[in-house]
Amino acid sequence: MRHADLPDVVVVNDRAFPGGGASKVALQSAVGLARRGHRVTVFAAMGPATPDLTDAGIDLHLLGQSDLASGERLRMAAQGLWNSKAAEQLGSVLEGTRRGRTIVHIHSWSKALSASVFAAAGRSGHAVIATLHDYGFVCPNAALHDFPTGTACSRTPMSLGCLAADCDARARAHKLWRVARQISLSHVAGASRLLAAAVCVTDYSRRIMQPFVSDRLAMVVVPNPIDVADLGPAAPARSGHFTYVGRFSREKGVLIAAEAAQRAGVPLVLVGDGELRNEVARIAPSATITGWLPAEKVGEAIRASRAVVVPSLWRETQGMVVPEALSAGVPVIAATATAPAAAIEPGVTGLLFENGDAGALAHLFSRLAANDRLVADLGEAAYRNYWQTPATMDRHLDGLEALYERVLSERSKTHRSEARSA
Repeated sequence: MRHADLPDVVVVNDRAFPGGGASKVALQSAVGLARRGHRVTVFAAMGPATPDLTDAGIDLHLLGQSDLASGERLRMAAQGLWNSKAAEQLGSVLEGTRRGRTIVHIHSWSKALSASVFAAAGRSGHAVIATLHDYGFVCPNAALHDFPTGTACSRTPMSLGCLAADCDARARAHKLWRVARQISLSHVAGASRLLAAAVCVTDYSRRIMQPFVSDRLAMVVVPNPIDVADLGPAAPARSGHFTYVGRFSREKGVLIAAEAAQRAGVPLVLVGDGELRNEVARIAPSATITGWLPAEKVGEAIRASRAVVVPSLWRETQGMVVPEALSAGVPVIAATATAPAAAIEPGVTGLLFENGDAGALAHLFSRLAANDRLVADLGEAAYRNYWQTPATMDRHLDGLEALYERVLSERSKTHRSEARSA
């Protein structure tokens, strides 16, 4: 049932189905807000819409467009820089929403909608908020990562050094297109100027991005909800193998995990797949590769582990595998200077190794393989600490609602002050 005293929310997202972590969070939160009594509209480029949206009474506006990677290259490249259809139709949707009590909440936009949705939201006169699921708000390649070297980027985004750097995961021409997209976001749409607040999914990602945004832009941490059930603590000390979960790509560090396991002579289960599958199998021929598994099977694989390894080379904004492991009472081994590392307490809920150092990871594999007591202690602390303040959907929605009300209240005070001055 809708409550008139609650703000209306227009959720803007590339997809109306959970095709990735950002879309999953956007749509789950939309459903949660609708069930709390908000009038919620989902505006998306791509369908079909997940049935949960209509079941929750959410208004849908779908453009019927495609992912930028799936269509004719030149047309999609132009759409990715400025999607005129998205801007026009979002503007029309927002014309019919309540003045002073509507929040436009932008989630993912780079897969189809483009920066044009920021401009359309800004012209509406409503309060606009964006969740920064990746580093794309400040960095052209959206990762603050030098892909050819496999190291964190130390350049200032959009500086001369950044523009000259061949840091993209694809060809140099793709980096130039990404730079043009960043100009579209920052200077054509003016995203940073029009946002009332930016939501960061972890304090780690907020601290990384803070130096690269305007001082006037409020950066607020609202942790993503983690869809896990309390099944009680697992028994990691009874397990003999370690587990990696994720895409088989260089920046995810899967080759480091494979090499370290082979050096240490420990069993490794790799849940996932990707372009490096053959190389992983060559480096660690004794490892078990399961391929991609349904969510419930991934959870079972994590619970069956002695420890979960997260060897990412890039920073990430949040490692979803880490809270899943901690919630199950399974220790985590993570690479330093990453969001997954920031989510564990070294020596208490997991262990850290120097980013990119397969030898150091092999040492930790050997250490945990030989010490049941340490594994049990880490797992018990992981479970206990996680469930003291679990990242539930209710906590996520509480954070969003508090932010919405604060933003609307501040805008109301500003408008009253301007009216008195006039």
